[in-house]
Amino acid sequence: MVPLDTDDLLFRIRGGLYLDGILNKTDENGIKGGMSEAIKNLIAKVNSQSFVLFGWESSLYVWPKSHSNTLPTELQEDSTCKSILKLVPIEVNDYLKRIPARKSVKIKPLKVVNLELLFELTRPDVFEIVTIHNDKNSRIHFRLILPVDVVVFANPEDEWGQLQEQFVKAVSAQLYEMDQCIQRFTKGKSVPIPQAFHFELPESNALTTVIYPAGYTEKDLEPLRKELHHKFSLQDKPYLRRSMAYSFPNDDLSNKYLKTIHKYIPSPSSDEFQVFVVYGSYTFHHYLQDDINDGGWGCAYRTLQTILSWYNHQGYINVPIPTHEKIQKILVTAGDKGPSIVGSTDWIGSFEIRSVLNSFGITSKIMNIRAGSELVLAARELAEHFEVQGTPVMVGGEPLAHTLLGVAWNEETGAVKFLVLDAHYTGEDDWASVIDKAIEWKDEDFWDPLEPYNLCLPQRPQGV
Repeated sequence: MVPLDTDDLLFRIRGGLYLDGILNKTDENGIKGGMSEAIKNLIAKVNSQSFVLFGWESSLYVWPKSHSNTLPTELQEDSTCKSILKLVPIEVNDYLKRIPARKSVKIKPLKVVNLELLFELTRPDVFEIVTIHNDKNSRIHFRLILPVDVVVFANPEDEWGQLQEQFVKAVSAQLYEMDQCIQRFTKGKSVPIPQAFHFELPESNALTTVIYPAGYTEKDLEPLRKELHHKFSLQDKPYLRRSMAYSFPNDDLSNKYLKTIHKYIPSPSSDEFQVFVVYGSYTFHHYLQDDINDGGWGCAYRTLQTILSWYNHQGYINVPIPTHEKIQKILVTAGDKGPSIVGSTDWIGSFEIRSVLNSFGITSKIMNIRAGSELVLAARELAEHFEVQGTPVMVGGEPLAHTLLGVAWNEETGAVKFLVLDAHYTGEDDWASVIDKAIEWKDEDFWDPLEPYNLCLPQRPQGV
């Protein structure tokens, strides 16, 4: 998928809402009924004049039901939605502007307007506690915090007055979905906290929000995801795992490693090639990162780190990215290397990569290429790998290793291009520099024609 590309403004409404209620019965049905009634009351409150929104880092307060605000001169009923951009700072990916135009796709950076729910304001990061106590009438009072996180897309030219009604409807709809989550996942007296996650889906210029219960594993939630895959007509691969949730611009700024950088470079012409690329997200790992001077020997370690990051981001595993020394210790434990490798600058190859991946429960295939000039003959198999498995591929040759993220193939002419992510990059983790120097569609002559290569093709586990 290409990056989210839209002219629309994205209004993100967040805040912790207290959910207060009374349970007349403490069995499962009584708890569900009490929760549902409390959410119904909360929805009524959202649809009242006490519902207030605040523009982050601004002086703008909005009462959507009464169509009033604290800056009525600047923001009137018939004002365009884009008028708010002068009043509330936007969240935007400024780094996209610094990417060289000759190497970047033409996308419109998403503009996010952050609004906060203010009535019954609480800290939205504290939502794990459900408080229940008895009163003198043997009724049970409960209080918990619902972490509301709503997204609303709006055409910049739409009228502000119409948009305020959409805010009310969107927050009400999310509270209803949270009630459905509570009804489905409450077991006995255990009540889950519903959480909102936003996802990019194929062929969509908006975000899809899914409510998941906190405290459940990805395996626990697979039946729900299968239902959602059927609802949205999605392929049999992950789209809706929580680790795959959309990264907003400020999230990207806080990431230590650059994420899924190939999405920002143009693909070869679809008139000339069929293009097959890695699926999902990963982070880029390269020479000299993490204060480790591995120039000249650490490229395969870095490629392995990028591959493991893919499995993390798709929710198949949840592990810290191993350091070079940790990788070496895994190889010793597996019997592939002797103890002397630990702390050394010894190079590793595709077979060692496969061994380490296996220690994380990940299977791999090894493809042997007798000479670089024959790598083009593997185009069909590589295309099938990216289409079915979708994982990054390690290409190992003496003494270099590269990360292969895709192939562009012309079946009639046999022409092939390779999307290569270069772990030998030694610069800063800066978007412009990385896209200019560390990733590119390479021609066939990029590979040494006489050098043999071993490719490690990690396999994707079954399930969504």
